[in-house]
Amino acid sequence: MFKLKIIYFLVIYTLRGTFRQRKVLERFQQRKWQRFRKKILSHSPFYRELAQQKADLADFPMMNKATFMANFDQINTLGIQREEAMQLALKAEVERDFSPELKGATVGLSTGTSGTRGLFLVSATERAQWTAMVLRRVVPIQFFKRQKVAFFLRANSNLYSSVQSASLEFRFFDIFQPIEKLLVALADFQPHILAAQPSILSAIAEAQLAGSVNIQPHLLISFAEVLNDADKQFIQKTFAVPLREVYQCTEGFLAVTCAHGTLHLNEDIAIFEKKYLDETRFIPIITDFTRSSQPIVRYELNDVLVEKKEPCPCGSCFTALERIEGREDDILVFPGAGGEMIRVFPDLICRVIARCAEDFRAYRLRQVGALELQLELESEDFQAVSSTISTALHRFLQEKGISGLSIQSIQGIAREAGAKLRRVERKIVSN
Repeated sequence: MFKLKIIYFLVIYTLRGTFRQRKVLERFQQRKWQRFRKKILSHSPFYRELAQQKADLADFPMMNKATFMANFDQINTLGIQREEAMQLALKAEVERDFSPELKGATVGLSTGTSGTRGLFLVSATERAQWTAMVLRRVVPIQFFKRQKVAFFLRANSNLYSSVQSASLEFRFFDIFQPIEKLLVALADFQPHILAAQPSILSAIAEAQLAGSVNIQPHLLISFAEVLNDADKQFIQKTFAVPLREVYQCTEGFLAVTCAHGTLHLNEDIAIFEKKYLDETRFIPIITDFTRSSQPIVRYELNDVLVEKKEPCPCGSCFTALERIEGREDDILVFPGAGGEMIRVFPDLICRVIARCAEDFRAYRLRQVGALELQLELESEDFQAVSSTISTALHRFLQEKGISGLSIQSIQGIAREAGAKLRRVERKIVSN
């Protein structure tokens, strides 16, 4: 029955085709929203009364992770209690067995990089929808050829293993394991498709160049972390195969690159309201009308997305993104000369560092009162490289009206197993 559901959704997505007119898409979204409001929200104690009284999405309350988790018991439609879901998820994390379900739903735990660990529920039908979307837009099926997929994850899930089929052999690589052990297993598996975070893909690319591993994937998939230009170019140059980016988080399957390499929001499964920070940067507020076990309504994420100004050649009217810039709370904040607070977006910092030096493998800039520059070098002259980068950062920040800053340079990056690598990170609270 599960495989039949996947086929059913695959047919729906195929027949739906590509939306090329914005008005047609918006009418489709409104039909889906009204159906979702009447048929799904009526089963959520949190939304039931409001869904009966209000038809306009704008009348529904805004949601964030803290509020969502505080109302977990009332929001979900399965009668699952937060405490029992958390116990199951934590047990799975410790035992590394992610197969148990609760009332027919897969329970997952987010990494908690925003300070609050999030629980997510996914029913069998939702898993089938997700699998169909992945097969349609990310990992196209090749008939008469079984493709091997290496998936590097912090935690496995029934959601991800749903990709397993007659045409796809899925293997979970636990990123809590030492990279040396993972490389041996990867060489033995010889995947056709390699899916991992940019930091893991970069580490595998370094091992490939060093001769520590020898694989020949025909497709790379990046997810979970921000994929910056420097990492993208290095990974693609090393493997010389297509690199697709997926924007997937606890709250849903939000975006994927098209055949032209443009990242598009998946606006046929969710409505994206946009909270603009400037002319092109915005924070997405999502309403996913495919999530029935745990409704996502007007959920404000903590990510900063950059809208693409030019239309994509693929012809889709889905919002095209220039890039995912990072988390809103990683926008650096400095006092200006007039007492005002000056914000500096992470991507601008990444571009300055990428332009001024090439003799480093990886970096992280943390704002912890002062600025802390962590570097992993290719050359042995740490002082020269760190000085070049620090000078460029001082010059850039002074142009923004920010002066008198101290930048501390540290050799090496403190990495926590299983944690996402954030290139630019703010660890102080702004007023």
